[in-house]
Amino acid sequence: MNRYDYDVAVIGGGPGGYVAAIRGAQMGAKVALIEKEALGGTCLNRGCVPTKALIESAQKMASVREGARFGFRAEGLTPDWPRMMKRKEDIVTRMRGGVAFLMKKNGIDVHAKEAAFTDAHSLSLGGRTLTAEKFIVATGSAPRQMRFPGDNSAVVGSDEMLQLERIPSSLVIVGGGVIAVEFAGICNNLGSKVTIVARGEHILSTVDREVSGRLVQLLKRQGITCLFSASIVNIEKNACGKSVVTVDLPEGRQKTVEAELILLASGRVPYTQGLCLEAAGVAYSDKGIPADERFLTNQPHIAAIGDVLGGTQLAHLASAQGMAAMEHLLGRESQINFSVVPSCVYGSPELACVGMSEEEALAAGLDFQKAVFPLSASAKAHAMGEAEGMVKLVFAKDGGKILGAHILAPHATDLIGEAALAMSRGLGVKDLANVIHPHPTIAEALMEAAHLAMGTPINI
Repeated sequence: MNRYDYDVAVIGGGPGGYVAAIRGAQMGAKVALIEKEALGGTCLNRGCVPTKALIESAQKMASVREGARFGFRAEGLTPDWPRMMKRKEDIVTRMRGGVAFLMKKNGIDVHAKEAAFTDAHSLSLGGRTLTAEKFIVATGSAPRQMRFPGDNSAVVGSDEMLQLERIPSSLVIVGGGVIAVEFAGICNNLGSKVTIVARGEHILSTVDREVSGRLVQLLKRQGITCLFSASIVNIEKNACGKSVVTVDLPEGRQKTVEAELILLASGRVPYTQGLCLEAAGVAYSDKGIPADERFLTNQPHIAAIGDVLGGTQLAHLASAQGMAAMEHLLGRESQINFSVVPSCVYGSPELACVGMSEEEALAAGLDFQKAVFPLSASAKAHAMGEAEGMVKLVFAKDGGKILGAHILAPHATDLIGEAALAMSRGLGVKDLANVIHPHPTIAEALMEAAHLAMGTPINI
């Protein structure tokens, strides 16, 4: 008879934690899931899902506004922000209910409490004790906090952006990552004057430079101002109550930008607050919880997954890690191919990539080539009025194995799965080119890029 209350206790009910709990239950384990806030974690409640709901509302409105390009007229269009916010909340509530249903269906006990280790096998849950033979820590991350010189009263984080009562007339976004690009698109499409202030020389630092550079061109064309190698040195309020943001630029230049709101989107940090990991003997730092390739910490009965590891912060990666970690804890071998993890940016257009960028292939000293198929040669892209993107393949010269795929196009986040599947099976550009794709579709651009890679381009 097990001397513990549970075989495995999972701390954190986000896309890593609740998926791990389901896998444990499927394997016959008695599982507890502890979540102090709402099931679904940041992704469902304050991140991936609500932002995508707002992105869809904003993009659909922007599309209708361009009706003249498509042969119809639509004057006097205005955003109904409260209804957009309600739609967003309705979606989140529905999906959160779905997670709760999955917990019940799989026989997982959910504890809506804050967890703190009291020893290697015990948790304190608000006055009561829960014991488990094994644990998975999936507490995710929190927005990075920082203050700027001057008046910070108009500075908000991404959580606050999702609870705004109205659309800001002007917005400065500090950061050049995914959160910055996505909120820039939402607010710009809804009428805000948007300025991105990025510390680096590029936005989306992990994305292929050629592709991210093209996205910057499109953002600027949409009316979004992008300032690079920039930092805020002062914020003060003017007579109208708006913030005047002073930005340092290269070569000693400065620029002032007026903004109603300032969004701090400079990344997220692992969240271990209140866990009392030291009581369980788990090593950690402000950079996260170290774990091995099986996601086991220095205490082999305790695993850690997702953002709390301090590495790549992606909901779908956390889910994969959760399943793998649970399988390892329960005695089954499991592997993740970390070289094939798709990454997505839900901008206008969408950007998605998997595998190596051109810069990474160069740094690794690989003998490679690239093929870039422009959407200007795609009939479907022209029909959609979105023919300014590209599909880029990075592939080995010897054998044509696909090393990386990068898509800047409508529905790129859906299409990247095809490239990920090809790469996970070790396929080459010839294999991709030989797959008959439906016409006319954006998906054809992957096939066309593969033909181009082989030196036998068809529609370019």
